[in-house]
Amino acid sequence: MSQHISAVGQIATEPKLYTPSGGVQFCTFRLASTERRFDAQRKEWVDGDTNWFTVNSFRSLAVNASASFSKGDRVVVTGRLRVRQWETDEKKGNSVEIDVDGIGHDVRWGVSRFTKQQVEQPTSSRESGTGTNEADGSAAASLLTHSGSASGQLSEAQNDASSRENATDSADQAAREPELVDAPF
Repeated sequence: MSQHISAVGQIATEPKLYTPSGGVQFCTFRLASTERRFDAQRKEWVDGDTNWFTVNSFRSLAVNASASFSKGDRVVVTGRLRVRQWETDEKKGNSVEIDVDGIGHDVRWGVSRFTKQQVEQPTSSRESGTGTNEADGSAAASLLTHSGSASGQLSEAQNDASSRENATDSADQAAREPELVDAPF
């Protein structure tokens, strides 16, 4: 049985997306979570201890996380906690990991805007050279399309054009999309 945890913190390493040959895509980064508390004697907020987590996401969540977050972003994560022991010739220790169920920007520190992405499906796995994961039917990361400006926001004209294009292609796209299957974790 695994324990669920929520953590708030700052991304300390650039998120990295991995696509193993024939495996499940995953994204990983380090998260620093520092408790803030009010010191009544000094009448100011002070930093407590910092807890370090390795954050792992899988499949479409991994693709979206790698495209959405950067080193320095403040985020809220929720997922399953895993503590692993490790040992080398010189050292041994523990690794504390969170296998993420959900992740988002901490809007206490700024504004975030959600943009729903479209995944384009090839007509066959041979055309793309990437295939799909047969366990869950998810498409590979290279099939994810991103539109918009560098800031991730679309202009009004781009939004209108995109809406018209999406309306005309929605029937074709629905026929091409794989059936969604719950993740095994």
